[in-house]
Amino acid sequence: MVPGSLLAVLLALPVWLLGSVAGAPPAGAAPVLACPASPATITITASTDLDPSCTYGAPFEITASGVVLDCKGAVIDGTGRGGVGILIHAATDVALSGVVVRNCTVDGFLNGLRVSRDGFRALPAGAEYDHPFADIVIEDSTFTRSRGVGVFVDGYVTGVTIRRSHLIDAGSTGVYLEAGSKGTAVQDNRFDHNGYGENGLDGTVVSVGGVTARYWGTGREGLAVDGSRDNVITGNTFAHDSFGGIFLYTNCGEYHSSKPGRWFERRYPASGNVITGNTFTGEINAVWVGARMGENTWPMECSDPAYLDDPGQLLRVTLDRAPDNTISTNTFSNVVYGVRVEDDGTTIEANTFTGDGAGQYAVVVGTRYRGSALGRPVDGTRIVGNTATITGNPSPFRWAWGQAGTTFAANVAASAPAPFCEVAPLPTGPFVMVLAFALEPPGAPPATPPAGLEYPVVGPQPACPAAAAPVPVVTPAFTG
Repeated sequence: MVPGSLLAVLLALPVWLLGSVAGAPPAGAAPVLACPASPATITITASTDLDPSCTYGAPFEITASGVVLDCKGAVIDGTGRGGVGILIHAATDVALSGVVVRNCTVDGFLNGLRVSRDGFRALPAGAEYDHPFADIVIEDSTFTRSRGVGVFVDGYVTGVTIRRSHLIDAGSTGVYLEAGSKGTAVQDNRFDHNGYGENGLDGTVVSVGGVTARYWGTGREGLAVDGSRDNVITGNTFAHDSFGGIFLYTNCGEYHSSKPGRWFERRYPASGNVITGNTFTGEINAVWVGARMGENTWPMECSDPAYLDDPGQLLRVTLDRAPDNTISTNTFSNVVYGVRVEDDGTTIEANTFTGDGAGQYAVVVGTRYRGSALGRPVDGTRIVGNTATITGNPSPFRWAWGQAGTTFAANVAASAPAPFCEVAPLPTGPFVMVLAFALEPPGAPPATPPAGLEYPVVGPQPACPAAAAPVPVVTPAFTG
């Protein structure tokens, strides 16, 4: 019989410290972390299991290689607190590898999970990938109700795999691939109803250049590929995210004066990405290449030089960078715009588009200002072997604002060879991700949004002429 005093000590110990006492894990098994009594951050440096009966009210950090955190279905609850639910990180002079996070439900943090290299913003050109990350796996988990991003892959992070997980109800994007990250695999995940918090319809007050205004926005996309390259995005489903499915673009150096601690030089474009075998349902913009090429970035205080700059009209446009990406064998259902292309060298091949609205489109090529202001319409798009069956729209493959060097072949629309012709210019909001704004000087009552706010779309258009085919370069004059 165990003496009472010793029994009390044993019962107070975590299960995994009991050694040969009954209930200890078998040899080689990870220890089980008991429910913490404190909300303080829990640092993990060796493989650990969680107790599936627990709700952990504390965030986790993983700071060592070769660590498996298996939540066993336990919940990590961030309700009422900010920060990151699970932070995988190391200094930029430390390589990290062999980290696995699985079977977790992470709810209510600012970011559900983040992979980061401490101090990455200060890395000099040419040394960004010294001491790289590799084999960082996030799998079979759920990230829900993040007030910001669900899963954040930070700058110059490499070798991450996100698979078989559910990204739902993130206030911002479900997954964010930050500028300079590369080689991420995003596989077999579900993206549902993300992006309704950031830049949403509730209204946000912003002050830029001495002007204070309130704006109402579009929300965000399911997956942001922001200056991130050589990623493979495959087998995922995207449904009913606020502004769209996957956006490829490069941050213009936003808020470089007002938020200098967050600024860093975006050295690389969103290029070499492969988007294949995914399903998109009910999105406004399912895949948008060069998503900020034709957008007015005046409120974003960009450090990139503008090629159109008219302070009197609150107009500032910078070059986006998202060339040479591939979009193939995806399925698009009831999306407004299947693939929008606003940068060069995009391949769109063997995709299937279905829909029940005449104002839905499979592919639209072209960007609003670049061709007219710089004589550089979107160039080198390859559109081959795609099939569209969209009720009421026999001509769902279009270009706007000019195009050049397009290869258009073996595409089918409504069971017939598909034409390719011009569409009316696609409408947009006054600023990037903004539907409407109103001046709101300090001390003034809150402005109210216009009635019936929704993202403007081009709507049904006349069918292409019977002999429509790719056209020569068209560069209409800029009219403001």
